[in-house]
Amino acid sequence: MLKRLACLVIGIGIGIAATLIVTSQAWVVASLKYNLTWEGGREWVGALSGWAAFVAAAASLPYLIGQWHEAKKQTRFAIGDEDPTLDVIEHLKDKNTLVIRIVNWNRRAIFVKDIAAVSKTKPENMTDQAVIWDAENEDGDIDTKLPIPIKGWEDRAARPGFTSLDLLLIRRAVGSEEDWTSDKAIPFPQDASITVTIQMLGNVHRLFELTARAFPTQTP
Repeated sequence: MLKRLACLVIGIGIGIAATLIVTSQAWVVASLKYNLTWEGGREWVGALSGWAAFVAAAASLPYLIGQWHEAKKQTRFAIGDEDPTLDVIEHLKDKNTLVIRIVNWNRRAIFVKDIAAVSKTKPENMTDQAVIWDAENEDGDIDTKLPIPIKGWEDRAARPGFTSLDLLLIRRAVGSEEDWTSDKAIPFPQDASITVTIQMLGNVHRLFELTARAFPTQTP
């Protein structure tokens, strides 16, 4: 039934088109004669140039959008609305230690609320725990207890606030005596990622996470 209906519609369409061509033959001939003249060709060139300008504008649109995003990012940085950044590197002397650095590019103060190490080989529910072994900021050594404050970058002529933390992965093992346990630093898995929970102060406090791979040179 559907095939018959489709064939009927196509047939009617072909019939209408043929009828228009026959009845409008004089108009078609006149149109061709006009378009083949110098004046008609000039109008065609003008119309095509308009379309060419439209195509060129459409092609440059991604570039303009990229410029807009870059200008927006620069404005956010200039007025102190940029988010903090997280860098993670391996300690140069102690292979079991990671050094994480959090820089606050925002004019508002932030707090480091939590730090976690997660990987495919170490699910979050395992007993291994990331602990802060040492901490410092622009003023020197600071307390390693969470939350760790980082001042806002209000003085744009000075360096931004930051904190540098030495991180260990601790595994708790059962000791040789009853009800006795011991902690042991173990290497971070090569696919480990460090996730830092940040709280930013403001009219409404904002809670968000920063994540970086512990060994970015390793293949995932």
